[in-house]
Amino acid sequence: MTEEGGPREIDIRSRPYYMLLLLSGAMGIAGALITVAFFIVLRIGTQLLWNDLPGVLGLGAGTSSAPFIIAACLIGGLLVGLITQYTKVRPALLAEELVEFVDSGRITPRNGFVGMIRGLVGLMFGGSIGPEGPLTGGCGAMGTWTADRLKVKKPASAVFTLAGISGMFGSFLGSPFGFAVLTIEGGLEKGKLSWKLLLPSIVAASVGYTVFFAITGYVFGGNYQFPPYEGWNLIDLGYAVGLGLLGGLLGMAFIRLFRVMRRWGGRWRSRPIASSLLAGLILGSVGALFPVLLFSGDAQIQTLIDQAAVLGFVVLMALALLKIFLTVTCLSLGWSGGYLFPAFFIGSSMGLAMHQLLPFIPEVVCIVCVMSGVSVALLKSPIALALIVQTLFDVQLAPVIAISILTAFLLTYRTDLLPPDDVAAEAPEPAGTRSGQTG
Repeated sequence: MTEEGGPREIDIRSRPYYMLLLLSGAMGIAGALITVAFFIVLRIGTQLLWNDLPGVLGLGAGTSSAPFIIAACLIGGLLVGLITQYTKVRPALLAEELVEFVDSGRITPRNGFVGMIRGLVGLMFGGSIGPEGPLTGGCGAMGTWTADRLKVKKPASAVFTLAGISGMFGSFLGSPFGFAVLTIEGGLEKGKLSWKLLLPSIVAASVGYTVFFAITGYVFGGNYQFPPYEGWNLIDLGYAVGLGLLGGLLGMAFIRLFRVMRRWGGRWRSRPIASSLLAGLILGSVGALFPVLLFSGDAQIQTLIDQAAVLGFVVLMALALLKIFLTVTCLSLGWSGGYLFPAFFIGSSMGLAMHQLLPFIPEVVCIVCVMSGVSVALLKSPIALALIVQTLFDVQLAPVIAISILTAFLLTYRTDLLPPDDVAAEAPEPAGTRSGQTG
């Protein structure tokens, strides 16, 4: 990540490069600790808000009371709007943050930290958004802030930012290679990222995961009980093509709807409180009817699997489409968050629906193929997605994961969440004018 006439690249065999690897490990630990703190606060806040408080009010679980759901989502919208109003830091997508990193080698610290806090508040109050977005901004901002304090120059300063984010992804998603490959894939066509960034990222992710697991014992996907896969069949590759296309179409529907609502929501940019309140009202109204649509969708995937036979084809398909609508609503109206975990929920719901319609296709094949298709349509990082998704499923499913991802990627390759004109328009601004919303 160098500019013509700028600092020379560090030789991979030199002592400074080995020092960078050590510093990357330290940044990976910092990213893991931020992730641990984020989830501790999120868990405590969610418990207090959705279990303890309703119990005091005599309502039982908060998600069982429609008035409580609507009220909580409205309060969440108010708080999210107030954060934007008084910090003057607007929400940004994970895609925008990655563009900023690829272009400049940094995440503006103030934007990333504000985005992480705003995302935490949104998730706590039931936002249909993922945690990976706010954490990307926050951990990347921590890396950039550290490099600034140490007066580290380019290209080494980019390693600090990348290592902070990699420490988070490695610890939370349990993949030491996932974010490194995602970053390299994101910079391939622009030619702005050196493969030398791969090693520091892997070091940071590996150390981050070790620390995160030592503290929490958490393994990504370890709580899921997916339907068993009886054994690999050649015909499953054919199913993967069709199901991957379906996932890609769902991803395109997400993108098209997001573009429309983002343009419409742009009219509300000067009124962030009203915008976020509207999102809270929509979220609460739909969540009151279908509480499973609240939150990121991570824990709710198991609910879908356990109740698929009862829910049936129509309800499962409706849940997938409504999740798209709610996540797009939150992201386009000011709630900072990610879209990876909602994509997993959307893919799981539609995959289970397809199994209800076509029971001769193995249930887990339906889930993993549609999930993979939706996710790669949004992230546009097929190899990184394959590494992440593979950690959730039986290794025998690797061929169908690969085929479904490839199919959906080819279908959606030129359809991005942010069209080229929007990417140019949303170029990084000075600190205090943008935010860090994730993905």
